[in-house]
Amino acid sequence: MDLEFRLARTHLPIAGLFRHAHEVPDALALTDDRLTADGSPAPDAQRLTYGELLERVKAAAGRLAQAGVERGDRVALVAGNCVEYPIITNAANYLGAIIVPVNFRLAAGEIAYILGHSDPKAVVVDEEREAVTRESTESLDVAVLGLAQTAAPAEDGAAFPDPVLCSLEDDQAIMYTSGTTGRPKGAVLTYSNFLSTTMRSSASWAYHPERDSVLVASPMFHIAAFNVMTTTLANACTCVIVPSTGFDAGHLLDVMAAHGVSRTFMVPAQWQLMADEQRRSPRDVDLRFWSWGAAPATESLLTLLRETFPEAGSQAAFGQTETTASGVSLGHEDSLRKLGSVGRPDRSYSIRVVDAKMNDVAPGEVGEIVYRGPGVMDRFWNDEAATEEAFRGGWFHSGDLVRRDEEGFIYVVDRVKDMIISGGENIYCAEVENVLAWHPQVAEVAVVGRKDPQWGEVPVAIVVPASDEEPPTLEDLRAFADGKLARYKLPKAIRVVDAFPRSGTGKVQKTVLRETV
Repeated sequence: MDLEFRLARTHLPIAGLFRHAHEVPDALALTDDRLTADGSPAPDAQRLTYGELLERVKAAAGRLAQAGVERGDRVALVAGNCVEYPIITNAANYLGAIIVPVNFRLAAGEIAYILGHSDPKAVVVDEEREAVTRESTESLDVAVLGLAQTAAPAEDGAAFPDPVLCSLEDDQAIMYTSGTTGRPKGAVLTYSNFLSTTMRSSASWAYHPERDSVLVASPMFHIAAFNVMTTTLANACTCVIVPSTGFDAGHLLDVMAAHGVSRTFMVPAQWQLMADEQRRSPRDVDLRFWSWGAAPATESLLTLLRETFPEAGSQAAFGQTETTASGVSLGHEDSLRKLGSVGRPDRSYSIRVVDAKMNDVAPGEVGEIVYRGPGVMDRFWNDEAATEEAFRGGWFHSGDLVRRDEEGFIYVVDRVKDMIISGGENIYCAEVENVLAWHPQVAEVAVVGRKDPQWGEVPVAIVVPASDEEPPTLEDLRAFADGKLARYKLPKAIRVVDAFPRSGTGKVQKTVLRETV
């Protein structure tokens, strides 16, 4: 049986690219955000139709194969948002390899750990991050490939490898998410995981196949934006990709107007800037659906967005990398009525709210939310102990403490994993503490989140100094950690104390520390 015929019978993303290239070859698949002075798409903007996208994916797959990439190998990608990002992602999967998106904001040591743990055959890196990536691979046996060259059009006469036919249970991606110990864990997501999420997102976002234009403004190494990208391509819609640094609400609104963007996801802090700018200087946008997550939205913001984009529906998304994006969501019709809730379980997810002994807690009581369903990850990469701990009792343990009301709506109370969410980025206190603790002027350190009107939360370092005569300053700590941690993880404030409040078992009482900041 012909390979492409067999491929077409599957639900794999590569099969979708072949199908779209055959059925709608001239439909626009990918474009960047470059505009002319009058606000129209620039002549030099990158624009790929579905026919062109498949050819570029084939060419990139050929170059990865020349670097030794085979089925089951890992291909790491260290890059900002760009048109080449989905080309490399799909090229890896074309070969049956596993894509490993890496946070491009990480320091060299952090990247080195992820690469050492995932052991990729190749690392594809954009020009801006090449130096830090090469530094991180000095002790590794891995091919470092330039993004632009790897994703370039095929040369005349180039031969393309055959696509590898994977099963739904095969691994599609490893996405790293930091744990409470400060060491990142690689969530292994299968083709089945992404198929489940694509079907759910297609329905909840109400995609119009071959018609919608979808803005991707959040970093694509995050599961939320990665899912938006994959779902948009699965629906043969246009993916409008914007660099994920230097957020500019005015420019994004111009891009939305130029490309007829109908759907997108942002964090609440970004939506506030978007609504304010649109009210100040209206653009001709036709937004039909907006989604938010990573932080709660206030009543005033939700009301403002409804007034600013009156024709648009909305959805709050709540989940994590291990659930392939959201496992719980809050629809437009309930967002004000159930203010502060993250919603109810998404279709195909089962949840429970349980105590430490896996007993269900009553409505209104606090417990941990645990998940089952086809969107839940397969395992943690090369970490059997962490996998067993995460799936104890036969359910995936999220680490999120929640309560559920009588209608089944979920409200987040706290995070077991002691995580700070700053501007949509996850910051794990233990990871920051592990670095700051090595400062010679620090005897003990604890990091907690402080509410911030712009970023949601920011990290604050609370320090017991090694010497009362010479306590460290904020500048001391930031300079010491710079290069060891991504800059967004560096503390934004410091408090020097004589001692930490402790429980009867000697544990630092972070609840008390949070109250002091």
